[in-house]
This record gives sequence, structure tokens and C-alpha cells, in this order.
Amino acid sequence: MKTTIDTELVDSRRLLGDWRSLRERIATDGYVFMRGLLDPVAVQAIGAKGLASLQAAGWTERGQDPVTASPRQPIRAIKMRDAFGDRGYMAIVADPAFNSLPFISPMAELMAQILGPNGFCYPLKLPRVVYPASLVPHQPGNFVHQDYNSVQDMFTCWTPLGDVPRTLGGLAIKPGSQHTSRVRHRPLNDLEPGWATTDYQAGDVLVFHCLTTHAALPNREGRMRFSAEYRWQLADQPAPRRMVMGPQGHEIGSRLFARTSWWRPVPAELRLFDDGGVDASAVLPAPRSRFVEFSN
Repeated sequence: MKTTIDTELVDSRRLLGDWRSLRERIATDGYVFMRGLLDPVAVQAIGAKGLASLQAAGWTERGQDPVTASPRQPIRAIKMRDAFGDRGYMAIVADPAFNSLPFISPMAELMAQILGPNGFCYPLKLPRVVYPASLVPHQPGNFVHQDYNSVQDMFTCWTPLGDVPRTLGGLAIKPGSQHTSRVRHRPLNDLEPGWATTDYQAGDVLVFHCLTTHAALPNREGRMRFSAEYRWQLADQPAPRRMVMGPQGHEIGSRLFARTSWWRPVPAELRLFDDGGVDASAVLPAPRSRFVEFSN
């Protein structure tokens, strides 16, 4: 069945270099989609290496191409926070190429145009591994949601680490949903009216505001979906401590990458809060968004 234009993400690649138009697109739709922004060969290499690490750790069947390998029982992790500690997943978290991508690619230029010079990328970069729906019918990312309940200007760069067609469970966005916090939480089993997605290719980047409603479509293939999330915000707004600081009190990644040419520490003046913790009320709710009109 042919996909109608109403379900297709709008490609904003032609707006790169025009910060006013990029911000207007964010204000109107809640997202910008950049087809082919990154080097597809470099992205595919990161994806293949990460999937090989998962295969070596027993996530997928040995003896198959790591990119298309079938998942192996038992299920390792459904929520990615449960994967921390797994040697395969942690090999991705510690991979220099995976971590440097937002700094050495046009993604950095794009986010500088959207956020301005006061923006930064969270030290915690998130690999997303999604099992086929035949094994895990509903995963957290499959549920319709926004990333924060309070208005603050955090952006996610969702990047497929290889080709991710609709059937593999690509991310879907509800354009215009950034104006309200009213969200009907349910699995997004199929693309609903008013939603948009695409057949993603290696090198594509989807940037969306934290108040934009989104969800992943079900992975209906027999292999893992692999993607990355790089999150950005303004330095003069408080940031979640868990995205910045490691358990030993060091900035996440600093011990591994601080001496590399691409490493960018968080701004020294950045305030941190424990989202959901006892001191969260001291800094939340965040100031009114500078990028989207929010009416609740």
C-alpha cells in the first residue's frame, strides 16, 4: 500500500544554514528531519560494530551477519537502563566513534543553529536496541509519550545506525503536539492519522523538542533495531544529573575521552537536578520554552 504524503516526515535539509527557518519549523511542527545529514558509511560502521558487540555478548545468534542476526534467548534488556552492566551494551557506550559522532559531524552545526552558542550535548549518549515485537510485544519506546512533563528546552537527535524502514520500528512523530502536555499513553501499533514517519536511511537525523509527542512503531522484522539518541539543551537551564554525572562523581565519559580532540565538557556553570528526587522542586518547573508555544 502506497504511503500518502501526510504520513511522511518533511525533509528540512535545505534549511541547514538558516537558523531562523529551522527554529520556525521547530515552533510549528516540533521537529526537523534531515535526510542524509551524516556520512552513511561512517554511521553504518558504528552500527555494525555495535551490533557485533551485542552478538559477541550473546544478544543475537552467532555465525550470522551481526546487522541482520536473529535475537537469542533469553531477552537481555527491554528498558535500556537495564542494559548498563552488560558487556556488549557497555562496549557501545564506551565506543569513541559512537560518542564522537555528534561533535565531528554536521550534527554539531545543526544543533548550534537551532540552540545557538549556549547549547551543549549531554555526556550520556544512549544506544537504543529494540527487539522484534514477536519476542517483546510492547517496549517502553513503543508507548506514546513526551520526554518531560515540565516545559524545558531539551532536544533529541534520533539517529538510525543503519537503514531503519517502517517495518523495523522507526520513530514516529505527531507534528504540532509540542503545544500541549495532553498525551494519551498507549502503544503505537500502527501509524495513526496526524502522525508522520519515514523509511529511515543511514545518515538521517530526526531532531525533536522534548514536548513533541513521539513513539516507535513496532519492530515487525526478525532482527534488532539499532539507533542512537544524542540529547542537547541550553546551558542556562538545569540539566538532569543522571545524564551528566557518573556514579563516581565524574562527568560521564571524561575518563575515557577527555584527552581526545573532539571531547566537549559540559559548561562549568551548568546546574544539575535529580529529576524525581527531593531537590527537583528547587529548579522545576523550568522556564517557559524559547522554542515552542505551550498552552497545556
